[in-house]
Amino acid sequence: MDSLIMVMNKLQDVFSAIGTKQKVDLPQIVVVGSQSSGKSSVLESLVGKSFLPRGTGIVTRAPLVLHLINPTENEIRDSNLRKSKDWATFLHKPDVIFTDFSKVREEIENRTEELTGGQKNITHTPIVLKIFCERLFNLSFVDLPGLTKVPVGGQPKDIEQQIKDLVLNFIKNPNSIILAVVTANTDPATSESLHIAKSVDPNGDRTLAVVTKIDIMDAGTDATELLSGEVIPVKLGIIGIINRSQKDINNEKTMEDSHKDESLFFNKVYPDIAHNHGSVVLGKKLEILLIEKIKETCPKLKTQLYEMNTEYGSKVKKLKEFTNNYDRSLLDLITMTTTSYRASLDGQANTNFKGLNGGATIAKYFKVNFNKEINDIDPMEGLSPEYIFTVINNASGTNMGVFMPTGAFNHLVKKQIKLLEFPSRACVIAVYDELMSNINKLDDDTISQLKKYPKFYDKVNEILVDSLSKYKTKTLEAVTKLIEYQRGYVNTEHIDFIEAVMKSDEYQELFVKQEKYNKLGKFEEQEFTDFPNLYRIEENSPSHNKENKPWVKNLSIKMRKTVEKLTTCAFIGFGDSEELILESRAGLLTLFMKCYFLVIKKIILDTVPKTIMYEMVNKIKENFQNDLISKIYKSKDQNTAELLLESKDIVDERIKAFNRFEASEKAIRLMKDIEQICLNSEE
Repeated sequence: MDSLIMVMNKLQDVFSAIGTKQKVDLPQIVVVGSQSSGKSSVLESLVGKSFLPRGTGIVTRAPLVLHLINPTENEIRDSNLRKSKDWATFLHKPDVIFTDFSKVREEIENRTEELTGGQKNITHTPIVLKIFCERLFNLSFVDLPGLTKVPVGGQPKDIEQQIKDLVLNFIKNPNSIILAVVTANTDPATSESLHIAKSVDPNGDRTLAVVTKIDIMDAGTDATELLSGEVIPVKLGIIGIINRSQKDINNEKTMEDSHKDESLFFNKVYPDIAHNHGSVVLGKKLEILLIEKIKETCPKLKTQLYEMNTEYGSKVKKLKEFTNNYDRSLLDLITMTTTSYRASLDGQANTNFKGLNGGATIAKYFKVNFNKEINDIDPMEGLSPEYIFTVINNASGTNMGVFMPTGAFNHLVKKQIKLLEFPSRACVIAVYDELMSNINKLDDDTISQLKKYPKFYDKVNEILVDSLSKYKTKTLEAVTKLIEYQRGYVNTEHIDFIEAVMKSDEYQELFVKQEKYNKLGKFEEQEFTDFPNLYRIEENSPSHNKENKPWVKNLSIKMRKTVEKLTTCAFIGFGDSEELILESRAGLLTLFMKCYFLVIKKIILDTVPKTIMYEMVNKIKENFQNDLISKIYKSKDQNTAELLLESKDIVDERIKAFNRFEASEKAIRLMKDIEQICLNSEE
């Protein structure tokens, strides 16, 4: 079954080589531990070589994918030519053979500096290392940076979170085996490795704990309970090992001697459980676990690989290099762009754009924004009582007159209608902006094609700006004229104006609620012609005295003002002063202004959107394609081949997509080998 791990290692290399986030959950052993927990020593103990960088602070700053390979006879024969049976290679330097493992350490350090740009931060790009040795188990590890709390030595302030995110990215893979390194001389409850493992594997189903530093525990303490699995709740087991001390490393103590001393230690101190612990036991255990995990995940892994292959295949087809007729392709692009543009305005676009777009945004602006801006305008804005009095007096000239001067009403109405011009023009600008931005909200296929040919995209935008600018100018002129039309003729015969006046409180109080005013009610029951002496009273008539006019006494000051507002007459006997008449006429003017403004607002709310749709929205929908054809396709100034020149990003994306597709094809072939090995093992 060693060959099963070998094939899986090749599968892992495929994904590491293309430098993309894995969309398949490959079975792998992930080594997790805090700084100074002995994590590196555990790996070196399994390899039997000292090859990992050492020092203070965070030494490992990139994921190290480590393949331990027991070489085949052919590989051993080749190694004899190199006069070494142990050697290593890196995926980023496949043609370089390392037989000096101190050089392996240097290469790891150099590659780390390259990937991190010489900074003290963390990179997610893995370093892939293969070590060939006859004494090795066939295993594959991912060694990660040690968990830390405090940044030191120029490390980023968020170094703790960077490392945590990197570790979680690997151990959240449900097919990974978490190798959590803990120290015997500290409380396991405070172990960072166990804590982060539990966050993704709460039941400990795929966590194996490795206990280090058993030989340097305080005098009188014992690790029997810890090594027997009574303290740490993990289901894959707990294995203790003895790492080389710094003194051993300095004295260049061999791994063989270290393994012998490790075996002697466990047999002497923990004789009853010694057979369950040690580096050799750990290697065998991990090999068994990895093989079981590969066999278990094989069916699901196969499905993921085929899904990935289909996805990358579609992307390669979509990004296929241009080879067709340029003229025909250019015309197809123009048609696709304009069709999608119209569809977006008509609500028929198939897009992943979040939120309202195109026609829906324009409709919302008409119904909500524009409606609110118009209705929020106060018809009396900027008109003080003093100003209104002045306008009335100026319109009256030398004669106060019997009725309120029409000129005063016309002057004020025309002045206030001008207030509607700004929001109306703003509505034109808002729709123009949306029509411009709509080119970026087309269906996904069209957007993909436009991004593929940036020069064509730029030319389309240039023509769109030119066309819409012309339509915007005409639309602004048309909307301004709409306002001027209303100012040009004040139509007080408009049915809506008459209805608004009749529904006003003043009108209702005087002519509808007549039961409150009995005397006034009598007036309304008869024609004014029936009361000829009411307004023409002879001076010598006995009825001339106010005492003989009881109906006058029955009218309150409030009622008299109301009568003034609606009759506009300076009745003899009603007007105690010129001020009362002026106030009454100003009140009546205000009433008429508000009622007439309701009519104009209604007209503007209806006609401005219609004008914008006719002059700008419908025009661009109708003429956009013709504009593009005449200025691009039929233009002698345009180089078609240059317009269809692909962007560098698209070229790079095609290469990446092709590499990923090829990798997925290779992965499927390897998967078939894995399936065959699994079938043979069952037989």
